[in-house]
Amino acid sequence: KVFAQVFQLASSAFESRSVLDAFQAAYKSSMEIPKNPKRGLKILNSWGKKKMDFVPIDPAGQRVNVYVCGPTVYDSAHLGHARAYLTFDIILRILSDYFGYDIFYVMNITDVDDKIILRARQNYLFDLYLNEATKLSLVLEDMNKALAMVKDKHQMKIQKLQAEIAELGSESVGEDSKGELKQPNQSKDLKESKQSLVEMLDNEMIKLENVTNAEKKAKAFLVDAKSRSMSEKESIEGLLPIVKPELSAMLDKHKGHTVTDQRIFREHAARFEQEFLEDLTSLGVRMPAVLTRVSEYIDEIIQFVQKIIDKGLAYESNGSVYFNVPEFACKHTYCKLKPESAKNIALANEGEGALGSTGEKKTANDFALWKKSKKGEPQWKSPWGLGRPGWHIECSAMSGQILGGNFDIHGGGSDLKFPHHDNEIAQSEAYFDTHQWVNYWMHAGHLHVKGRKMSKSLKNFTTIRAALKAHSARQLRLMFLLAKWDSQINFDENSLKEIEEREKQIKFFFNDAKVALRDRKAPSAETQKWDEKDTQVKDTLLKAKSEVHLALCDNLNWKLAMKKISDLITTGQKYLRSPTFKPLLLRQIQLYVTKMLKIFGLVPSDSVGLRVNGDGATNADGGAASASGNAKEDVIRPYLDAFVEFRNKIRQELKNAGKDAGVDKRVLFKLCDELRDSVLPAIGVRLADKGATSSIWSIDDPKELLEEVQARKREEKAKQVKKLQASIKKKLEEIKQIQDHQIKPEDYFASLHDKKSSFTKIGADGIPTHVKGEPVSKKASKTYAKLLRKYRTNYTKVQSKVAKNPKLVDTLTAEIHRLKAQL
Repeated sequence: KVFAQVFQLASSAFESRSVLDAFQAAYKSSMEIPKNPKRGLKILNSWGKKKMDFVPIDPAGQRVNVYVCGPTVYDSAHLGHARAYLTFDIILRILSDYFGYDIFYVMNITDVDDKIILRARQNYLFDLYLNEATKLSLVLEDMNKALAMVKDKHQMKIQKLQAEIAELGSESVGEDSKGELKQPNQSKDLKESKQSLVEMLDNEMIKLENVTNAEKKAKAFLVDAKSRSMSEKESIEGLLPIVKPELSAMLDKHKGHTVTDQRIFREHAARFEQEFLEDLTSLGVRMPAVLTRVSEYIDEIIQFVQKIIDKGLAYESNGSVYFNVPEFACKHTYCKLKPESAKNIALANEGEGALGSTGEKKTANDFALWKKSKKGEPQWKSPWGLGRPGWHIECSAMSGQILGGNFDIHGGGSDLKFPHHDNEIAQSEAYFDTHQWVNYWMHAGHLHVKGRKMSKSLKNFTTIRAALKAHSARQLRLMFLLAKWDSQINFDENSLKEIEEREKQIKFFFNDAKVALRDRKAPSAETQKWDEKDTQVKDTLLKAKSEVHLALCDNLNWKLAMKKISDLITTGQKYLRSPTFKPLLLRQIQLYVTKMLKIFGLVPSDSVGLRVNGDGATNADGGAASASGNAKEDVIRPYLDAFVEFRNKIRQELKNAGKDAGVDKRVLFKLCDELRDSVLPAIGVRLADKGATSSIWSIDDPKELLEEVQARKREEKAKQVKKLQASIKKKLEEIKQIQDHQIKPEDYFASLHDKKSSFTKIGADGIPTHVKGEPVSKKASKTYAKLLRKYRTNYTKVQSKVAKNPKLVDTLTAEIHRLKAQL
């Protein structure tokens, strides 16, 4: 009977959709089908400036093609570069290791560019000058000319930018040039364009200030050199590095055309390319699948340019080729990423490079695709004569060669939006005859120092190599993980302290959890029944997993994800202190936190092949690990246990030893501390004292342990320095107190005559009665009386001290000298 009813209902469903809908509604009311949140990712697309659902081009939704603008290799990479490349490393790790996408990653190396040409020539000419310079008088003459030349250049730029800002200011009225009312977005564009010019002006003023500072340093050096009777050659060798940028610029202006050996440019770029790739490895950045180098794609770039000419969207002018922006704009949108910058000619010209090109452009917005090479520049044969690529065309041609006419993600620093990326879009849309070349544009936020973008030209940068001497690669990565990927980061002492505290929290949790799990019995020997506390911890773990997932789905918000992971670690740290914690549950927290830290790149996880420990068992990454997950630790555990127990007994005996025990306890305690702080860290053993007589051990990276020891020593030294400085300050104040209280109280105001006020008459009690011949008011008289009482009190104290030790000032002075020597 039931079967017949169901059959009848199913049959009628084909004839009536309402019956089928009713059937489905009835089914739904009894069970809600869960929606799969996996890959529910939204990312901020710079094109449109809004969060968008991330949907790959790949029909299977699996492969994601990515191109990231690499470095222009003219100098050492700094932390501003690390901000971009570490950011995209984390982004791609999350896309592949968390969301499961198959990432095909391409990055370019720009080894043909105005900056490289200039820096290579300048370094070459400077080294020649340094080797040949023998007369200090001639060097000083050249130095002064160079400083004046560079100052003039910056002052001219400042004046030009000020004029452009003033012109924009005059346009900020309510009507446009046609007398029509401006739209709100027009006013916004004007405001943003003006802000961009103001930033450029601010940077030029800093550059001018840097030149002035170099001049001051040079003069100070010359004074010092004279006082130390330096030889002319020593003076020259010490002076020239101070003014190297300015002198190099002048040498290049006059002799740059004489540098014709093409190897100078290639060797310069190759050196810094190698250094950059080594820096990426040191930072733990995954290498791209493809590395494109401009000098190896010249033929493809020439073909790319020719096709744009054939389409009528570019033109040749005096050996150079320019993109025709007005012609392109007839059928396309120009400046998709930063439309407010479309009329910012100053910013557009910066993108053209310092050397510029020799042709004549039809309009100010047109930009170079191919530049005619002048003397002293690298050159390649082309249909338009000897020349070299423009900056923007390089990325378009190379990405198109590898990824084709449409790919998923194009990334870079936020400063590349205009003109570089906007011009890339224009060229590529022209070449591929499309209106959507790249689907998602992602731009990493800047790294700022004291409110300004880190930049070589502003001389406020720290190289990656210098940073890695002071901080670990993990700490630098952690710094970027504590901020959103598209936001500005301020690099200062406060941010570094936060990084160190967060790193300590993570390390202490893993070490404490390892010790707690190590000291517990096997699961079969303990009760596994959960209590209310276990359930609460489980709920916290599951909630954290859900919140981390939602955070990453929301524009890869790893700052929030790290906060949720940190909260989970705090929960785990409290849980492991409970005598009844469940090892299996604590292990789940360990595994999840480790998994996420691996995805973020904080834990190495890029081994190739099976990693095998000393006993032949693969570790946790490989799968078939030992029962404890660390075979090395299992092997050395009994030895370390015995050793620690032995040390604990010594410490216990020392605690019990009386004053007359004939044992110098300080010496033996020092030996115990040296073992903990020097000997064991060097072999990868962390020993932490718990209470007066017990200790626990754990295995860690020797390098990191020694760095921690050094950090503690630096911190202790800083405390000692601060204490010494405070003591010196106190003794100096005491000397001043003695010196300021030598006059008897009754003569106090008389001694101030003509210093602060002119006290023309003073009473028998020492209080002034007349000032400049006029009687003092009652209020003033009360004030003078109060001052005299205070002075008399201090005078009495000082004289009492001096009476006990007549040579107190000498004693204090000697103490200050002793403390300064310690300092």
